[in-house]
Amino acid sequence: MSFHTEAYLGIFLDELDEQLQVLDEMLLKLEQDGDDMETVGAIFRAAHTLKGSSAAMGFDRMKELTHQIENVFELIRNRQLAVDSSLITLLFQGIDYIKVLKQAIVAGQPEEADIGPLVESLDGIRRRALGEPAEPESKAPLKNEAHDAWEQVAKFHDHEKEAIAHALQSGYQVMTLYVRIASDAVMKSVRALLVYTKVKESGEVIAVYPPTETIEDEHAFQGTLLLTLITEEDKQSLVDTLNHISHIDSYHITPITPDNLDSFCRGTEEAPAEACTPEEAAPEAPVNARTEPDAKIKVNPTVRVDVDRLENLLNYVGELIIDNTRLIEVKNRLSGQFKENPDVAVLHDICNHLSRVVGELQDGMMKTRMLPIEQLFNRFPRMVRDLAHHIGKEIDFAIEGKETELDRTLIEEISDPLIHILRNAVDHGIESPEERGKAGKPAKGRLLLKAAHQENQIVISIRDDGRGIDPHKIKQSSIAKGFVTEEEAGRMTDKELMFLIFKSGVSTADRVTDLSGRGVGMDIVRAHIEKLNGLIDIDSSPGAGTVFTIKLPLTLAIIRSLLIKLGTSTFALPLVNVIEIVRLSAEDIETVQGQEVCVIRGTVFPLVRLHRRFRIPQDAAPRRLLVVVVGLAEKRVCLVVDETVGNQEIVIKSLGPFVGEVPYIAGSTILGNGNVALILDVGSLVKEEGSLLLAKESEMQKKDAIQSGESQYVAFKLAGEQYGLDIRKVKEIIAIPPVTKMVNAPSELLGIINLRGTVLPVYDLRLCLRLPEERPTAKSRVIVMEAEGRDVGIVIDEVTEVLRVRDAEIKAAGSVMRIDDRYLRGIYQQDDRFFILLDMDRLLEGTAAGEAVQTQLEILSPR
Repeated sequence: MSFHTEAYLGIFLDELDEQLQVLDEMLLKLEQDGDDMETVGAIFRAAHTLKGSSAAMGFDRMKELTHQIENVFELIRNRQLAVDSSLITLLFQGIDYIKVLKQAIVAGQPEEADIGPLVESLDGIRRRALGEPAEPESKAPLKNEAHDAWEQVAKFHDHEKEAIAHALQSGYQVMTLYVRIASDAVMKSVRALLVYTKVKESGEVIAVYPPTETIEDEHAFQGTLLLTLITEEDKQSLVDTLNHISHIDSYHITPITPDNLDSFCRGTEEAPAEACTPEEAAPEAPVNARTEPDAKIKVNPTVRVDVDRLENLLNYVGELIIDNTRLIEVKNRLSGQFKENPDVAVLHDICNHLSRVVGELQDGMMKTRMLPIEQLFNRFPRMVRDLAHHIGKEIDFAIEGKETELDRTLIEEISDPLIHILRNAVDHGIESPEERGKAGKPAKGRLLLKAAHQENQIVISIRDDGRGIDPHKIKQSSIAKGFVTEEEAGRMTDKELMFLIFKSGVSTADRVTDLSGRGVGMDIVRAHIEKLNGLIDIDSSPGAGTVFTIKLPLTLAIIRSLLIKLGTSTFALPLVNVIEIVRLSAEDIETVQGQEVCVIRGTVFPLVRLHRRFRIPQDAAPRRLLVVVVGLAEKRVCLVVDETVGNQEIVIKSLGPFVGEVPYIAGSTILGNGNVALILDVGSLVKEEGSLLLAKESEMQKKDAIQSGESQYVAFKLAGEQYGLDIRKVKEIIAIPPVTKMVNAPSELLGIINLRGTVLPVYDLRLCLRLPEERPTAKSRVIVMEAEGRDVGIVIDEVTEVLRVRDAEIKAAGSVMRIDDRYLRGIYQQDDRFFILLDMDRLLEGTAAGEAVQTQLEILSPR
């Protein structure tokens, strides 16, 4: 930088980002409604603010550019200029140029960017609107020392004269500086104070005229400044200093010597007015009256704090959380040993209060790291608009959930993946207006970017109503690139084929454009999501559109984890990566190409025995293995564990340089009992197993099961009896969430729930089967399943296991059952246990709730 603004540059750049965001948003809004004077006023104020702050900082090029933009909006506001697409495009170019100037300022080269052609274009618009002939730009006068020959008018008091004489005797230089601020400078007071601050760095200022109180008053300050300086530097150093400060019209430096000291004395009225008073500055455009209401708006005071300080505070909060957890452990042990001791009751109260305080402190500290995702999402409307214009498409881009908060580190990291997905959606996801017309769709495509919190995760979805992803094209591209053979691809489901799009070089685009089509963008998306310990999913229907769903942890500093046991050791798995926990029998485990795999609901996953990886001794293998299914990006893998302890909030600690990097370990944490638990690196486990390619075997497994006449059923308890549901109908099993009652609903319909934005009816299976009504327990679950062509939920008492049943082993129910045999598939006997296999399609169809819920869902469903 060319002058002393380091202390203010950070504030200026922050304000610049904010105003540029306002300009971007308001220009997009203005393009939709060119007669919205409120939007025009907002843009005018933003440009005016930028002009003032850039002038105060001495960035003349930025000031000149924003001044020209301000002139254009003055004409629009006065209805002397109409808004059209070409004007908006030119103004967007102006905003882009300001961003270039910002980068030049950050790089320390603010004078290198050339704004001449753009300024001429903007000024040409202004002149054409006013009917003025084009005129060349007048050049600003160069400042030099010989601009004026001012008289020496400084006068000193006796004590100042003594200080100067003493300084001269001691060998110091004493000089009087006369400085005149340029008449067209905005905020002359700020400019004069910068001069004063910079000069003061060279020595001691013993006299200043006018007084600093007058200089700080923008209305009272006339633009001239007189300083008397005692310094060790020579005159040339001061000349260099003043030459590096912008908006100085002229200056004069007079050395004070023992010979001329007596000619100086203190006074103000005696000073000749023509010596220090510049010409009156040109009045600013009359915008104060318009902006005054905004100036009176109350804003919350803010403090800018260095990020490193917040990180240190967060580390201390993490230590408090660890110690608080340990204190609770000690309290629980003492409560069991000394129940009657009154001090234990006091300790109980202290622990409860401390837990609340630490929890609130943690929430407060986490919020300091959290930023609204709006800061990221606001970049995209302009990008989508420009891309759509570039390729001749019409797109209605909508954003939901901008207020959702996310860790600032994640906001920075997730930007690139979202850009790639949005560019793909615009370029070859959404069709051209002609193609959409032939398909019976509106000419304007719709693109929705949505963010929402889901438990301890944030879910970001990108939905378009375009042509969708064609699995056949992905299949052909993957075979051509050698990622799968034709035989392997033939055994893969459409869902598995779609996940191949994350392989580098795989693309469904018919042609390569300057936006997309080379097959590298989705590879970058996958890499970023893996880096952030996130998950990504694709749901696409050819001709209907595509939805990309990204799940990320809210923060990378303090996370919720599933604690597991391997032998006597405790490990932590980030909960965001845990998909489900299941028990598997020996029949569910097979070997493919020398590697163990497990079959869960017809899908094959790699099986990793963590005992072998970490060389931990294992007791005799249990009859049924406990398996945790984890995922990263689009991949899945199953981990065999001894025991699940529960989930707990943990503070991530680095292993440190002495330990270094350990395979499969991401860090460590301290548990409540003081023991150290290692945090498993899901990323390295998933990458090493290549779970996606193994999934291609699932179709073969399904075919084998069909050929052998075998089916799988989810077994559950209800009123003491064992029941089973066809596993192909089951989508997921969840804890019972809050249920909203429905007006005039049949008794067996409990109500509706919100499952990740989808309205889902929930039935009480007890009442459907005419069983006695009971309140749900901690083991009760909702099975989300497909019935009658839609997703529904049924409440059951407890999920027990997954059954593998041969069709020949299913017996007819007979008349002994109290349930209508129309709703049964039959009875299955396993040893001395009997399972009632239900046909949920017929059961729900036969209830009064079936028709009622269909009517309610039609009312609730968005049009």
